[in-house]
Amino acid sequence: MIRISTLPLIQNTEQFNAATLILLVDVLFVGDTPRKMREHIKNNHGGFIYDKKTYIPITLTGTPESLLANAGTPIVFKFDHGFQNDYHFNGNLEAAIFHKKLYDISHLAGEASIQFVKEEDFIVERYLSGAREYIEPEKEVKMLAPVVKMPAIGVKAMKGLAPVKK
Repeated sequence: MIRISTLPLIQNTEQFNAATLILLVDVLFVGDTPRKMREHIKNNHGGFIYDKKTYIPITLTGTPESLLANAGTPIVFKFDHGFQNDYHFNGNLEAAIFHKKLYDISHLAGEASIQFVKEEDFIVERYLSGAREYIEPEKEVKMLAPVVKMPAIGVKAMKGLAPVKK
């Protein structure tokens, strides 16, 4: 059994692209379910309660290419009694690195199955209580870029249009 807290954290896109196998760790909020189902998830699927809300830790393994290829595709978690919940990775690699959700597990690439120790305190600290908001960096404004002159109607032909003959 592997402790997530001891795995090497991916800290930039170069490390992400160089890894042969990665681990995405996050939490899924399942608090919108009936109380009986929340108790069932907590007792049978590794769920836990934080701030009076029920969560389940998510661990997804794969190659960097597969993570990016499946970005935006919902991953459906089916529980007993017909309940299911979806997890979406939006494909924002910079935000995932900022929130410390990606780990390099290339050294486990040959393993048939990978199991993790339940580290509830670590998950709560990193992904719930210690969570910070990711602010998208502003795009660079080009101050010295020449202003493109818009063609005037009636003076000369606009791109793709021929002048009207009288």
